Amino acid sequence: MHSKEQLKQVAETYFQALRDKDFNAIPFSDDILFRAPLAPGGSGNPVNGKKELFEKWWKPLEPALDGAEIKIIDHYYNESLTEIATKVEFYIAVMGATLRAVDRFVINKEGKIAEQENHFDASPMKGYIHHICLRSIDFDVTKKFYGNSLGWKLVMDKPDLIIYLTGSVFVAFKKAEPRDKKHSTFSPFGVGLDHIAITCETEEELHQFTKKITDAGVENTGVKLDTTLNKLYVAFKDPDLIAWEFYMK
Repeated sequence: MHSKEQLKQVAETYFQALRDKDFNAIPFSDDILFRAPLAPGGSGNPVNGKKELFEKWWKPLEPALDGAEIKIIDHYYNESLTEIATKVEFYIAVMGATLRAVDRFVINKEGKIAEQENHFDASPMKGYIHHICLRSIDFDVTKKFYGNSLGWKLVMDKPDLIIYLTGSVFVAFKKAEPRDKKHSTFSPFGVGLDHIAITCETEEELHQFTKKITDAGVENTGVKLDTTLNKLYVAFKDPDLIAWEFYMK
């Protein structure tokens, strides 16, 4: 049995480590069982072991912790004082969303986290698009364009898959396998995708983004008016000639 203060210290150490982006500061046991909606397998299939947790959960999560703000609301304890549930407000800067979350920690005799389960209210993340998956010829060129020129947040980087986050939309890339030179770059005139439009909340944001890509040397239309919907937008293409727009809400 632990004291409430000991349990509280473990929980608060965990959340401080998220703020500091310091995995090693979290007192996980080597055989931790970890369940979370955003972990591999979701809440139904736990990640087993500290090493696997670092590779499968922490590495993809870490870039999204930039600018994160965590406010602890309250702690709750079981009668035997072996578990603590902590309610927090978690502001994710890269998504511009605040989640209400609860983490339940089971603490072993050594004072380490033997089991953890995360729950959160996903309503701030809801949208009409969860993710877009595209194909790319050269991942190095793709990363320079989307990461450096556009400044999007890289949340996963694997040899066969890279994923960026823009607003609340995940944009994933897999390797393209062109049949011949005719299909080595994207064409908006074939059957399928024409272009992708991402929402801008304000006109100021739209102009700031247009300046950013112009300064980065990305050819674009400049801010124009779509006379069909009477909305402002800017259009541009990536290195594979995939067509994008940033479009007023």
